[in-house]
Amino acid sequence: MQFSDITNLENSSHNLKTKSQVSQKTIPASPKKKPSVNYMDIHNFKFEWICLDDFELEIMYQIDCNPLQYSKNEQMQWFQNYHLHLSYPLKLDHINTQESLKHHSICEFGRNKIICWIGQVLGSFESTSNETYFLAISIFDKFLQQYPYSLSNQELLSIGISCLSLASKQKDIYCLTASQLVQISGEIMTEDQLAKCQFQILQTLQYQIEIPNYFKNFDYIMRDLEFRYFQLMSSNIVKNSLMKMKISAIYKCTLNLLRYVTQYYDTTIFYQSTIAYCCIYYTIKRMELLKFRQLDDLTKILMSIQIEQNIVNTEIALKYIYRLCQNDLTQTQSEFLSQTDFKY
Repeated sequence: MQFSDITNLENSSHNLKTKSQVSQKTIPASPKKKPSVNYMDIHNFKFEWICLDDFELEIMYQIDCNPLQYSKNEQMQWFQNYHLHLSYPLKLDHINTQESLKHHSICEFGRNKIICWIGQVLGSFESTSNETYFLAISIFDKFLQQYPYSLSNQELLSIGISCLSLASKQKDIYCLTASQLVQISGEIMTEDQLAKCQFQILQTLQYQIEIPNYFKNFDYIMRDLEFRYFQLMSSNIVKNSLMKMKISAIYKCTLNLLRYVTQYYDTTIFYQSTIAYCCIYYTIKRMELLKFRQLDDLTKILMSIQIEQNIVNTEIALKYIYRLCQNDLTQTQSEFLSQTDFKY
């Protein structure tokens, strides 16, 4: 029988103890799981985008089909849109302007501030369209994404004014003039400098100013939703004007949410179609929680649009929108978002 050396046994046991101590120290603790975000929670909202007047609230609480009289022009416009939808089906543009600030010395707060300012300027002119604001954002981000030289916060106002001018020329019947924009800017630039800056943006974008934007995606989804719903119900605006008014209220509130969400730079990590869709979906769900009498099967039709248009990452985007609505508003944002003159 062979006996082991006792010193070896002591050494081996000591090694085992030290190894166990080292292993206990070096093994990192398992990270705590982040609490799952319930984006349908109705508490702690700092921004409330459901802003309806007394008549609209009355409409949203009604359930009976009570047709109201529409003018002939409104009826004709609805039927034109109905047949236009049949003739010209549209596929959504899944683009984003991710990392537009990557090569520049521009802070996210500076971008947020200039976009709010653009919204305030457009809100003071009745001749501007809803899409002008969102097209100005797309031109602004696309230019920064493609411009090869570094820009700073000092050049933001000049770029913002130029993008606003280009968007207004593209979308407004009575566009903002150079003299108006120079005056609004506090005369930090002349009309010649404004023209040169616009030319630089046009060159960078290869003269492609008709850029897909959040509003274009949002407006198409809403009109497609309306078209499919009337088709499902075998109805039209004359037979069921209450349905039209409820969709108009959803349109108005969603546009308010979309104006708020698109001010933030992090929004650009998502496709514009995803943000537009999620704002519509979130507004409808929010109205349901507020006990509004929603149209039957509206969310089902909306989800079918999502599948057909291949809209992705909606769950993440909904949680992101929920977090944004818990942020405090700046004074500039409050002034901008208080303008609720929507044209549908």
